[in-house]
Amino acid sequence: MRKTRTVHKIRFGKKSGLHTTFIKQSELEQLNPFVQWDHFTAKAQLHSKRLDYESHSGVDAVSYPVIGKLSHHDSTGNHVTLASGDVHIMTSGDGIIHKEIMTPQNGQIESFCLGTILPAGKVEMSPASCINLHAQQLPLIEEHDSTTKVIIGKYKNVASPATYSIPMTFLDIMIAPYGCWYFEPDPEQLTGFVYLRSGSVYISGSQLHKHQMATLTPSPLPIEVRTSKLGARIFIVTGKPQQQPLFSNHHSVHSSQQNMSKATQNIGRLLTARK
Repeated sequence: MRKTRTVHKIRFGKKSGLHTTFIKQSELEQLNPFVQWDHFTAKAQLHSKRLDYESHSGVDAVSYPVIGKLSHHDSTGNHVTLASGDVHIMTSGDGIIHKEIMTPQNGQIESFCLGTILPAGKVEMSPASCINLHAQQLPLIEEHDSTTKVIIGKYKNVASPATYSIPMTFLDIMIAPYGCWYFEPDPEQLTGFVYLRSGSVYISGSQLHKHQMATLTPSPLPIEVRTSKLGARIFIVTGKPQQQPLFSNHHSVHSSQQNMSKATQNIGRLLTARK
């Protein structure tokens, strides 16, 4: 039997309004480089929903709508509407503010947000920037009992066109009933998690149910996911831990208190300019 990564902890998330969050501020050191994994959902009667006005610094934020449209507006002047399956990567650097509006499709809204820390130094305090990728730009790898969409990083030597600040892999995978999916991440990407959007899966003997997150024991080993009579749709994310101190403040994370203070001041100026 081949050795694969094991489950460290199964998380149920904390629901607040439209979103369920799975990473606490107190867990940043443990889950480095990941600082955010949020699942947004809403029903038809909302018709359209404006998410909270937010600020970020020191992190990359990846938005990925899977049902409905997401309109993004930010202080860099980037205004874009993402269709289902599109990807938006926001490098917050020394500070950014943004608003988003989600519009339902067939009475449903669903979107995911992933956050990672930026490397200490110039990247961490760089001017904010954004990139957008259409679903058609992201490669799909079809295998015997699975289909894998490469959002960021590489799978089976097929790479996403997305550029990213740290070594990281973000995959959207559909697995058929009684299927097996196997992946050998870059061995430097020691931290990882699996999120189950639908169905049921087994990871090294641990069962994961719908809307649960399994953080993986840090390891360079491969990842194996199996299904039984139910197929599944999962997200798998792995990343290289960053060797730097972490100072956090809501949606901002920096390598020093000095950088945090500079970014906080910059965000304050951006908010004042918007009034």
